[in-house]
Amino acid sequence: MTTYTDKGPQPEGGKFLHFDHIRFWVGNAKQAASFYCTRLGFERFAYSGLETGSRSICSHAVRQNKIVYVFESALLPDNEEMGRHLVKHGDGAKDIAFTVQDLDIIMKVAKAKGVEVVREIWEE
Repeated sequence: MTTYTDKGPQPEGGKFLHFDHIRFWVGNAKQAASFYCTRLGFERFAYSGLETGSRSICSHAVRQNKIVYVFESALLPDNEEMGRHLVKHGDGAKDIAFTVQDLDIIMKVAKAKGVEVVREIWEE
């Protein structure tokens, strides 16, 4: 039987379940997704772009078993945030999403411990 005695204090609430996806900002999302599908065995999973009503960002999601990568690139040259990031860092991971049991409790505990919240919780 596993106990929390050897793992530090038991969390107040909420539970990390698993990684959900990793989002990459890249210069060409379609090309990056194609490479992962053709060379690494991923399959196309989801798409967001002009055809789906997204006028500023194009997203291609690919998956392999439980691994999900989302590649995003700007559709317009005036996307300053993404442009600055790509010029400074090149293609790379922008953020990592997790599936958790109770996000409200996790955020409450994190704020109490002094975490600076960059963006409040939102739903898409």
